[in-house]
Amino acid sequence: MDMKKFVNPFDHLSLCKTLCWGIAALILTSIFMWQAGLRLSSLTQVNFAGDRLWIATVRQIVVWLLFAVLLYVAGVILSGSKIRFRDVAADSLFARIPFDVSLLIFAVPRWRGVMAAVADGNINTAMHYMGTLMVTGLLSLVLFVWYLYWSYKAFAVSTNVRNGKGVAAFAVCFVAAYAASMYLLPLI
Repeated sequence: MDMKKFVNPFDHLSLCKTLCWGIAALILTSIFMWQAGLRLSSLTQVNFAGDRLWIATVRQIVVWLLFAVLLYVAGVILSGSKIRFRDVAADSLFARIPFDVSLLIFAVPRWRGVMAAVADGNINTAMHYMGTLMVTGLLSLVLFVWYLYWSYKAFAVSTNVRNGKGVAAFAVCFVAAYAASMYLLPLI
């Protein structure tokens, strides 16, 4: 595989492919979260509250569309090009794949147990499994940065808003989507 396609797949994949891969990832992530007892609590956070399958799916769709709408509006305001919502939505859905992959950490029973103990505030467990937490944290950080990078690239390609203006607009949209998701998701 060509490294350019991996670094920025949005220049190389068609709308249909990004949308199909994104939908497949959304469905698989919803099933995994339902089976693993995870709940999406914001744009990029999960907890151990669990959800029914349809609620897990609705939560995934809400955060995706919320972020896509904000990116689309920023693109319409800032770009001189014609912006299509379907391009922004499909690319931003595909860009969530690294975040979806990061959730697979919870499929490993040892890591899941340690993360659950730490989430419950058990400091002794956290100190006992410091190595596991460091590896998990580093892996999560790499996947989170990959998610942010792909999300920015998706925004830049689908709206033609790049460089400083693009980074600033993307950052504002990300923070706004994160904050709004924290208020919207508890309503579901």
